[in-house]
Formats: sequence, C-alpha cells, structure tokens
Amino acid sequence: MWIYGRRAVEAVLSNPRRKILRFLLSEGTCLDIPSSIKYEVVGKEAFAELFGRHAVHQGCAVLVNNLPDWDLDSFLRKSDDDRPFVILDQVQDVQNIGSIIRASAVFDIQAIIMTKKNSPSLTAALAKAASGALEFVPIIRVGNLVQAINTLQKQGFWIVGLDERGTQSLHELPLKSGKFACIIGSEGKGMRRLTREHCDFLARIPCNEKFSTLNAAQAATLALYEIFKQRVAL
Repeated sequence: MWIYGRRAVEAVLSNPRRKILRFLLSEGTCLDIPSSIKYEVVGKEAFAELFGRHAVHQGCAVLVNNLPDWDLDSFLRKSDDDRPFVILDQVQDVQNIGSIIRASAVFDIQAIIMTKKNSPSLTAALAKAASGALEFVPIIRVGNLVQAINTLQKQGFWIVGLDERGTQSLHELPLKSGKFACIIGSEGKGMRRLTREHCDFLARIPCNEKFSTLNAAQAATLALYEIFKQRVAL
C-alpha cells in the first residue's frame, strides 16, 4: 500500500515492521531520513498520478508492505497488560476511523477491533487521516463482532457501549482500573441491536440536551480522554 503525508511517512520510517518498497520525495521536501533508506526525487505530477490532484501528500510518499493481520485470540495470549480496547461496530467513514486511531494512540489504547466486512480497508487515505498512528495501534479484524465481545468477556473484560440513551454517564463508571473495552457505533445508526445486548454497560457522554449530535470520531475522542483521565488520575 502507498502511504503519504509527512507525519504518516515519518511514522512508517520509525516502524521496523514496515518494509519500504519505494520512497518518493518532491524536490525541496525535508525529512529526517535514515542513511540506509533510498529515495527518488520526483515531480508533482508523479504524486497527482498516484493519488489524485487533491490529495494532501506534502511531497512525500512510501510504498510499503501491509502490516500482518492480528488474530484476537493470539493477541490476547501475548498481551500482558490491561490497557483498554476500542471496538468499532461498522464505523465506515475513513476520516472518522483515522481520527479514532489517532485518539487511540494519544490515549494509550491497546488495540482496535473492527469487522472484516462493512469496514474500510487500511488505505493511504486512512493512514493519512490517522497522522501516523496506524503504525502504533494494532488493528484486529474479526469475522463476528459478538463472538469477539464474548472472547473478551471470557478474558475478564467489561464491555462499555457508548450510547446517547445510556443509563449512566461515562464519568460515573469505575474506569480507573480493570480490563474493559469501549464500543463505538456506526455513524447515524449507532451500535447494532446484538452488539448493544452484549454490553455490560451502556454509557452516554454528558452534553447539551438541545443539541447532542457527535460523530463517531468526536464521541470516541471524548470517551477515550475520560478513560485515560481516570486511569492516570489527572
């Protein structure tokens, strides 16, 4: 896959799991590039042909291998910490997912779980939206979200679903310690019925009742900040 944009490319250069197959720079672009990495200086037309004229590539792009897929069971066997997980229930907007990945990196989320179907691929646009965070947050794709939730629960995780109709405010939940995962529902529809039914808690974000609309990325960022704040006792 191609990844473009300064922050995303710089993150790739620092990720030993990435193999760089091709590295393009436009003339005058300054990056801190290890001496072992070769690059090509190309004109702006080369970027336009690859990504379109409206892509914000900032004069740099790398062609890299796809990161290996994570399997939930094997990931849990290797994991030795209790940092939270984020679960995306058919969130489909690339910009939203990129922002959620970025917030997950900022607020120390262990991994993001999303479905194999009805979720976008890890494209250049998504990597750009994540501003490099795709290199730091493992993405686990599962065939069945309810089965994944059951797997987490058997491992001692509490499942918190974000829902504007939730009976408790998020800050009222005991999030300071323990293992739990936070579910973010799709844009517009929120969580699906079966997903909701498998939550241990349904929590809402306190807001103005006259205007309570948040997109998936905004809701996730607020929720992850609240979780992080409780866990590090800010």
